Amino acid sequence: MTLVPKPKQVESTFISTSSGTLELLSSLPHSPSQQSPLLCIHGAHCSANCYSALLPLFAAAGYPSYALSLRGHGKSWQPSTFTFHFLTGMDVYISDVHSALDHITSLHPDIPCILIGHSMGGGLLQRALTTWKRPRIAGLVLLTSAPLSGGGMDVARKWNGAEAALATAQPAAPRPRAWVPWLRSFFRFEFSTGVDTPAQVRNKFFSDEASDEVVAGWIRDSKSRLESLRVPVEMFWPIADAEKVLESIDGEIRPRGRKVLCVSAEKDALIPQELLKEDFDAYRRLAQGEEEVLQVQLSRSGHHVMLDVARERCVEVIVSWLRGMDV
Repeated sequence: MTLVPKPKQVESTFISTSSGTLELLSSLPHSPSQQSPLLCIHGAHCSANCYSALLPLFAAAGYPSYALSLRGHGKSWQPSTFTFHFLTGMDVYISDVHSALDHITSLHPDIPCILIGHSMGGGLLQRALTTWKRPRIAGLVLLTSAPLSGGGMDVARKWNGAEAALATAQPAAPRPRAWVPWLRSFFRFEFSTGVDTPAQVRNKFFSDEASDEVVAGWIRDSKSRLESLRVPVEMFWPIADAEKVLESIDGEIRPRGRKVLCVSAEKDALIPQELLKEDFDAYRRLAQGEEEVLQVQLSRSGHHVMLDVARERCVEVIVSWLRGMDV
């Protein structure tokens, strides 16, 4: 299936919350649609802009499409460094998802939303569906997602392994310690993000085939200044329950009763494939039919499937799943 969208601008709006304003990107079909709206949630160190290339493609397929920048990301309001690092946990981010979903529901009041989450964003959505009490959604797409188990230890091990591999491949020249700048950064709680250079970004988020322009574009347009330190700690423990997630999804309104699509990436340097398989198996054991929970692996792609070399295939898989076609 080939998707050729008509030219369509991605619009940026802001929604008001009790905490501050949140950036919401959107791309809408050219004519009114009765398809479920899509709400996309980004991962750690990212922003809604990670989905900017995908939103027009979803809209061209007839789906009103939205992407949220969580607080502290993109052009959403910025907490203080201390608050962001240490007081911003998963449930705080989930409150932002609530606000975006309420806004989208007000625009499409009679059509349940489908949620799409990448990496940490997928973990947030699974936790949200486990805990919140609200009308059911129409489907869940997990893109190289944080698993039900949290996966904190495994992801930390992969992250540190990627750092070590990069240090071996590109050893840095020794330099004297600049104590004053270091102390200033320490007392301001300004720690290295681990994705400060193009080499670090490629090493963790992208495949070797991704162009330098794509990597530079992510740093320029999507990278957040800081990231919560509390969320990865929370992910050292289980974050969601597969049965409750499935119960929160209304499969009767979807083609062939589909509820969950799990998408993995062949060259993912951060989320171990065995964790993604454990998640798929956990959902599949509870599924009422073969179509309720499906899994697809994107060949050649790194962790950022929305931007890496398989991004068009990623869109095709999601749209085929939405339409009830084979994936």
